[in-house]
Amino acid sequence: MLAPHIKKKVDELWNRFWSAGLTNPLVAVEQITYLLFLKRLEDIDQKRVERGLRSVYAPTPDEERQIEAASDENKPGLRSLYDAATCRWSYIRQEKTRPAHLIDKVFPWLRTIGARLSSGEDGTELASIHDRMADAYFQLDPNKGKVLSDAIDAIDQLFARAGEGNAAQDIMGDTFEYLLSEVATAGKNGQFRTPRHLIRFMVELLDPEPGQRVIDPAAGTGGFLFSTQQHLMRKYTAPETLVLEWDGTPHRTDGAAAKPEQYTAIHNGANFVGLDNDRTMARIGWMNLVLHDVTDPHLLQGDSLSKREGKGQLKQLLEPETYDFVLANPPFTGTVDSGDLEPDSLLFPRVGGKGKKKDESITNKSELLFLWLMLDLLRVGGRCAVIIPEGVLFGNTDAHVRLRRELLTEHVIEGVISLPGGVFQPYTGVKTSILIFRKETRRDERPTSTSRAAPRTEHVWFYEVEEDGYSKDAKRNARPGQQNDLWDALEKFKAWIVHGRAGAQRHEKVLLQPRFRVERWRQALLRDTADQLTPAGEAFPALPDTSMWDGHVWGVHELFPELPADPKAAETQARNAASGKLYDVVIRYFAASTQPIWEQWRTAGTGERPMNAAHALADWQKAIKVPQQDFNRAAKEAQRFFESEDGPALPLWKDLVKDAVKAGLSFHETAVTQAPVVQFIQQTPVADLKAALEAIARNVAKLDGFDVTLRSLVVDQATDLKAAKHWVVPVRAWARNDEWRSEDGTLIGSHDADGLVRHAYMQAMLAAGLYDDTGTLKDGLLDPDCIEARDWNLSAGQYKPFDFTQLKSDKSVAELIGALKTTEQDVIKGLDKLLAMVKGRE
Repeated sequence: MLAPHIKKKVDELWNRFWSAGLTNPLVAVEQITYLLFLKRLEDIDQKRVERGLRSVYAPTPDEERQIEAASDENKPGLRSLYDAATCRWSYIRQEKTRPAHLIDKVFPWLRTIGARLSSGEDGTELASIHDRMADAYFQLDPNKGKVLSDAIDAIDQLFARAGEGNAAQDIMGDTFEYLLSEVATAGKNGQFRTPRHLIRFMVELLDPEPGQRVIDPAAGTGGFLFSTQQHLMRKYTAPETLVLEWDGTPHRTDGAAAKPEQYTAIHNGANFVGLDNDRTMARIGWMNLVLHDVTDPHLLQGDSLSKREGKGQLKQLLEPETYDFVLANPPFTGTVDSGDLEPDSLLFPRVGGKGKKKDESITNKSELLFLWLMLDLLRVGGRCAVIIPEGVLFGNTDAHVRLRRELLTEHVIEGVISLPGGVFQPYTGVKTSILIFRKETRRDERPTSTSRAAPRTEHVWFYEVEEDGYSKDAKRNARPGQQNDLWDALEKFKAWIVHGRAGAQRHEKVLLQPRFRVERWRQALLRDTADQLTPAGEAFPALPDTSMWDGHVWGVHELFPELPADPKAAETQARNAASGKLYDVVIRYFAASTQPIWEQWRTAGTGERPMNAAHALADWQKAIKVPQQDFNRAAKEAQRFFESEDGPALPLWKDLVKDAVKAGLSFHETAVTQAPVVQFIQQTPVADLKAALEAIARNVAKLDGFDVTLRSLVVDQATDLKAAKHWVVPVRAWARNDEWRSEDGTLIGSHDADGLVRHAYMQAMLAAGLYDDTGTLKDGLLDPDCIEARDWNLSAGQYKPFDFTQLKSDKSVAELIGALKTTEQDVIKGLDKLLAMVKGRE
C-alpha cells in the first residue's frame, strides 16, 4: 500500500514524461522503468560485491588488460572510457539536468551490461539479464533537461523515506505496480495489464507451494509471476503478522515460517517463467520481477506459439510436461499465421483425414492454441487457471468442440468461473471466464480416436461471479468493504476440491464474506520528520526505537497504543484531548494581557467612573495584539510535526487552534467587557508557549496517515441468498430407459430402484457405441442436460438451475408443468394440421 503522497508523485512522474512528448504509453513506462532500474541497480551491485562478485561498474578483465597494455599516455583515457562509476544512480543525480549524460554515457554502458557480468553469476539478481538491455535507449529529448531533473528528483523523493532493505524493496515494487495501474486506468494501453485482484484470486485457486514451477506463456508485465511469489510469502507468514487489504493485497509478508530451502525457492527466478512476444513488454516484465525481489527471473521475449527450431532458449523454456502450474490471460480473439506455428502434432492437433490440409493445425485461433500449449507444458497432475473469452466454452467449430472434449475426457476440468461482463473495461467488453483444469494424460498417451471410456471429468463445478469489488462501468472504481463474490467463490471452490459434491452443497445458498475494518496507516513519517526538522526523537520521544518500523507501513494505533484502531474514534479521542488542552493554554497565555485590563475596569460603575464596555474592549484588543501574533506564530511553527501532503492531522490542528483561540478569547473578552460581574481568576502563566503548543501538536500529529480498508484473514461472514451462485453438472449422465433388459433377462430398466444407472446397462451401451461412424452422439442414450449431450458445452448459463421458488404464481409447480405440457400438445396438434394442409396442396 502506497501512501497518497507517493501515488501523487508517481502521477506527476508519468505526466512529466507524457507532456515531454513520450505519448506512446509503452515507451513512457519503459523510460520510467529504466530510471527505476538504474536506481535499484546500484543497491543490487552493492549486494553482489559483498558476496565477492565484481562490480558491474568496474572495468571487465579484458578492459583491464587493454588498460595495462596501453601506453602511459593512453592509460588515463582508456581508464576514463571504461570507468562506469558515472553510471551509478548517485552520480546520475549530480548530472540530472543533462539528458546527454544518460544518452551518451549511461545507456551505451547499460546496453553492454549483460556482457560485463563476471563468471559465477548463476542464481544472482542479474544472471538472466543476458542481452535484454542490448536495445535500451533513452528517448527523452536532449533539450528536456528540466523534465529529466524533475523525474530524478521525483524518484529520489519516492524512496526518500523508504530506508534500506526490505522496506525500500517493497516500496519500489509497489511503486512500479501503481505506475502500471495508472497507465491502465488512464486508458493508456492498459490492455496489457490483467486486474491484480483477479490474478491474486487465480493464484489462490491453485495454491502453489515453494519450489513448484509456474509459467505464464503470455506474461505481459509479469503480474501472475510476482503475484505467485507474493502468495507464497503470504502463505509462510504467521497469521498474527499478516495483514490483508480489502482486495486481498497482502502486507507484512516475511516468509519467516518457511524453511531455508523453501525461502530460497520462493525467490528463485527459475521457478517463475514467463514469455511475451513483445520485446519491450518482456523487458518491462523482467524489471518488474527484479524490482519485486525475484532473483534471476526467467521472463524472456519469445512467441510461445511459434516454431522453436533454432531457438534454443525458447525451446528449453517450453519443454513439454515440465511445469506444475500455468497461470495466464492470453490474447483474446487473435489469429496466428499457420506457417509460423510450431509443427509438433502432439502439441497442436492436426486436421487429419485426407487432402492437402490434413497436416495443418486444426485452428489458428490464439485462444485455443494457447490452451493446447498450456496442456502440453503441464506435468501430469499439474494444474492451470486461465482467463478465456466465453466463446471458448460454447463455440461450435471442430477445434472448439475437440478442445473441450479433450479437456473433459482425457483430463479433469475442476471449475468454470464466469466473470462479470465489465472486468476488462474500458478496453474490451468481451465476456470472460476462468477455466481451471488438471492434466491427467501424458502427451504421448492421448487416444487417437473418441474413447469409449467414461470421461475423466465426472462433474464440472460452475460459479457465477456477479460482483468483483469494482464498479461495473468503464471507470471500474474500487468498492472496498462491499460485496465481492470472489471471496465466496474461493471458499466454495476449496470445499468442492476437498469434499467433492458434498463440499459443493455446503453453503449452497449462502454468501461467504470476510469482515472489513478501516485503519489509518502511515509510512516512514515519524522518524524522518524528527530527523529532518528537529533533534532526533524530539517529535515523538515516547517511541523507544523507530528503526524497527522505519520505511514500513504501520497502523497509527500500533505506533501509538493509546489510540484506538478505528480512525474516527482516534480522531475523536485526539480532538477531545487536544481541544481541552489548547483551550487551557489560550486561557492561561492571554491571562497575562487580560488581567490588568480587567483590574482596570472591574471598579467601573462603582462611582469612581462609569463603565464603558467599548472602551474596555478597545483597551483589551490593543493589549493582546502582540501576544496574539506570537501565539499564531508558535501554532504555525508547530505545524512542522505534521505531514504536509494530504495528511488529515494538519487541517484538524488548524481547526483546533482556531476554535480554541476563538473560545478562549471570547471568555477573556466577556470578562473584560462585563467586569466585575464576571470574575477573572488568577491563572498560572504559560512559561514556554512554543513548548506547550508543540506538546499538544505532537499528539494531534499522531493522526497523520491514510485510511485503508482491511479484511479479515478468514471468510466466515454468512448471508443468505435467494438463489445459489454455484452448481455442479455431470459430464456424462445416462437417460432413463425403462424398457431395457439385460441379455439374461434378470435386469429390467437402465436405472435401479435408487435411480442409479446400472453398470451392465453402461457396458452394453458402450459396447454398442455412443457415437455413430460420423462421430455424432446417438439419440436417447444420454440425459440431454448433461455436458456431453450438449456438444461438451461449458457455458455456465447453460446449466444454471432454475429456481422454482422465484416463480410468482398462485399455481403449484406441478400445475405449471401440467399447463406447459397442455400448451405443448396444443402446439403439436396445430403443427400436424399445418403439415396436413401443406401436403394437401402439393
